[in-house]
Amino acid sequence: MYRKVRIHLTILFTFVTSVLLIALLSVSFYLSVRQQFSLQLSSFTGQTQTVVESISEHNILTSAWLTSKEEAAGFRIYLWDNDVELFHNHAHSNLIQPAYSCYLPVLTEGRTLKPAAGSQDIYVGYHGILPEILYYHKLLVKNDSVLHIYFLQSLDPLYDHVKTGLLLYIILLVGSECLLTLFCWYFTGRLSKPLLDSQISQNRFIASVSHELRTPLAVILANASACEKAPAAEQKNFFQVIAREGAQMSTMLEQLLTLSRADSHGLALHIEETDLQTLLLETYENFLPLARESAHRLTIRLPETDIPLCNCDSSRIRQVCHILLHNALSYTPAGSSILLFLDSVSYEKEISIGVQDDGPGIPAEEQGKIFERFYRGRSEEKGHHGLGLAVAKEIAAAHKGTLSLKNPEGGGALFVLTLPLRCELP
Repeated sequence: MYRKVRIHLTILFTFVTSVLLIALLSVSFYLSVRQQFSLQLSSFTGQTQTVVESISEHNILTSAWLTSKEEAAGFRIYLWDNDVELFHNHAHSNLIQPAYSCYLPVLTEGRTLKPAAGSQDIYVGYHGILPEILYYHKLLVKNDSVLHIYFLQSLDPLYDHVKTGLLLYIILLVGSECLLTLFCWYFTGRLSKPLLDSQISQNRFIASVSHELRTPLAVILANASACEKAPAAEQKNFFQVIAREGAQMSTMLEQLLTLSRADSHGLALHIEETDLQTLLLETYENFLPLARESAHRLTIRLPETDIPLCNCDSSRIRQVCHILLHNALSYTPAGSSILLFLDSVSYEKEISIGVQDDGPGIPAEEQGKIFERFYRGRSEEKGHHGLGLAVAKEIAAAHKGTLSLKNPEGGGALFVLTLPLRCELP
């Protein structure tokens, strides 16, 4: 599916950008041709005016002089003195007919003349829809003679130049299309990589959930089957196992639901002013019997002065404290000390909740993975699913805070939840 999506995106992006590129290059090519034609017209105008002035100043005209002017300017000059053609009596003289008035003469061979844009004296000769020649007619009265001067310049050299430009344009377009396709393939690969990562993560997530649910379900089914055949006196033990495994499944499903909400559209928080000292005292009292049962020394440390109320979701913050304390009780040996504390560098901006123990600590190779989902490290036999710290980190992020692991000097593990006193949701 990933490859098919990438191919479709590449085709789409290449098509859209190709249309824009072709339109841009076409407009650029059209403007370039128009500019070349304008330059040709401007050059023709200037050169014809120069020749006309030169003829006006000279009383004697020779064929050699006329030929030199033609070669220098690149156009043909036809002179008619009182309706008699001068000098040119060869094949190209039949291109033009004598003019008996000052009106526009008509060219032979099916050509039609149209005034050039921006000029009243110069015309463009068309054969079909394409212009072929530039035409200019000048009438001079000199020495009792009526002199008609006709200038004709072919546009074939211009078209040869345009054809060369068109070839370069096609080469540029084909090369650009190839580079554009490669770029779109690379770009869509980068663009769809999060989709691939999400699909891989989702597959791993489903596989991990299936694996985690399979074990407690197997235990529940086995105990339910054994309970049917067991005497009434022994059924209580089976019911206790079923209840314990069901509670663990319920906890895991609740954690999965929390992570799913965080992934989709973020956790829904109920922000209210919360007295964190009271929240920590209640949490401490709730865990004190469990700590005594497991032979742990649980203590609490609160600031001696009153602190401002914190804008947060009290139930979610309580959930984070429960996760951190439950992990500390599970992963430290009996007799270990666990400290729950409230601290802050500046009560005006943020406040910190910490859980510290003096147990064996977390190995360096595991510290970068403990917040990953379903990562349990040494907790295989502890009945944990590797979701607690991931849930706690998502709750911290939803509050615009952080949850970090620190290495205290005396050993053990130290988890610190840092919260802004004024949490502003988007």
